[in-house]
Amino acid sequence: MGTLERCGQIWIAGLCLAMLASSVQGATVTARAALSANSVYVGEPFVLQIQISGGENPERPDLSKLDGFSAVFTRGIPSSSHVTQIIDGRVYQNKQLGYKLNYELRATRDGRLAIPPIEVKVDGQTVRTQRLLVQAQNPSETENFKLRLSLSKEQAYVGEQVVLEAVFYYQSSREIDGTRGLDLSIPIESSDAFSVYDLDSGQNGKRESLDGKSFNTSRVRKVIVPKQAGSFPVDPATLSFRGADGYEMVRDSFRGTVRRPKYRQYAIPSNRLPFTVLPLPREGQPANFDGHIGEFALSVQASSSEVKVGDPITLNIALSGPSFLDSVELPDLNKQESLTRDFKVPSEIEEGTVNGAFKVFTQTVRALRDDVTAIPPIELVYFDTAKGAYGVARSHPIPLVVRPTKTVTAGDAEGLGPLGAAQTEVQALLQGIAHNYSGSEALRKQVLGFSGLASPGRLALVVGPPLAYGILFVVVAAARRRHANPESMRARKALGGFNRHVTQASTAEELLAVLTRFLGDKLALTSDALTFRDVRDCLSERGVGEESLAETKTLFTAGEASRFAGGTGEDEVGQLRERAITLVKELEKSLR
Repeated sequence: MGTLERCGQIWIAGLCLAMLASSVQGATVTARAALSANSVYVGEPFVLQIQISGGENPERPDLSKLDGFSAVFTRGIPSSSHVTQIIDGRVYQNKQLGYKLNYELRATRDGRLAIPPIEVKVDGQTVRTQRLLVQAQNPSETENFKLRLSLSKEQAYVGEQVVLEAVFYYQSSREIDGTRGLDLSIPIESSDAFSVYDLDSGQNGKRESLDGKSFNTSRVRKVIVPKQAGSFPVDPATLSFRGADGYEMVRDSFRGTVRRPKYRQYAIPSNRLPFTVLPLPREGQPANFDGHIGEFALSVQASSSEVKVGDPITLNIALSGPSFLDSVELPDLNKQESLTRDFKVPSEIEEGTVNGAFKVFTQTVRALRDDVTAIPPIELVYFDTAKGAYGVARSHPIPLVVRPTKTVTAGDAEGLGPLGAAQTEVQALLQGIAHNYSGSEALRKQVLGFSGLASPGRLALVVGPPLAYGILFVVVAAARRRHANPESMRARKALGGFNRHVTQASTAEELLAVLTRFLGDKLALTSDALTFRDVRDCLSERGVGEESLAETKTLFTAGEASRFAGGTGEDEVGQLRERAITLVKELEKSLR
């Protein structure tokens, strides 16, 4: 039996080795497609996932021309893993490559729709997914559930803000399954012809009348800003939710019976709206027009009214106008000749802060000469849609006293007057200070020798104090430099902190926290809740290449997916950890 058992172990070990060798040497790249739902409503979003096996660098296929669907790429998810096995004391590692591409699809018509095989290029190979079928049906409203869209105006100019409001009408909150959310899909949000911003929601639960019937209401408001002229009908929105479809009697915890709603999935459409966008008139358009649409007002306050040439003057510029100010920007001050003629104006413009009905910008200017008497009015050119004409908002001028800056010469530093100025003579006295003698004849040649320093004691007295002072100066200066720039010390310790904590991360979310702590220390940012968008520009400005930026984004995506979509497998975490270590080594070289 011992011999048979030994032969069996050898046979199993050989089989495992053969499987490992075939998986490493003969890895085949394949692709398959999966859907989050096979039966959907027209306009309802669902997920198409392309799953790559055997490769991890796929090119993103373009699905914009997919017949019967609109498709938007959402994210890529690395899914490679490592498998480690120990056979007869030897360690064998098998790396299984994988990647997932997620798209958000919406059916654009009803019927049985086909998603044809999709070609994907992976590591130089071309693979195809299988064909999929989707059953799409038109959403329909019911007596108890309705959805309505409205626009603040159905005709607007390019760049003008228009409020789009969606109102959900329902009989009672009990008819809505509170464990599931409301999924509102507005097609105009994915249109390249508009910029869309979330606005504060209106009152929820307020009773209103529609078609002669009373409903509870829930509202969502958005600001849409058209980018181009033309006719752009607002297609119907779709609201998906679980709602009541009748009632049933069920037993409760006390063996009684209660009446409980029976829920099912609903999708209801809204109405369709006409919308026309007019071009801005070219005639009469000022040269310094920066695209501000609507009626604006502008006021400016200065930090000081008395300065010297070159001193910074902080201007607080407050804009008021449209109800939604988040997207409003300050006009380019470098285009205003009345300001740049007398002041140095930085080219960078700080982002403003919305404060109630105002958006406040902070800008620093410096007077160029001492004959400047005022900060001139700041101008903002806008197009008044109500009047159909261009207007100018101006601030009031701010009186300013600018004093010259005194130039300090070497003579001023030595306490001497200007060259050629009269000097105070020291009078000759019989007793006290002797005569002052001037002229080259008063100079007498003197030679300083080192013979008096031959004694070691004297040499120590002469050299010792300056040497001790120099050593003390270096020590103090180094200490002050360390304390004066704590961010530099924080950056130097970033790599050590990463190496200590990266091995302790057991999930992709914890691994992302270690990476964001390293980036925060290295870039002098607050590491709490850092996103890839927060660090992308900083890394790019510091010379980090596109490959490292892409790898950084991938690790952020994996960590955020783990945070919001559940845990990550141990093998996948191990692979992400190795990628993070490699990335940090590259970043450390670039960020020195």
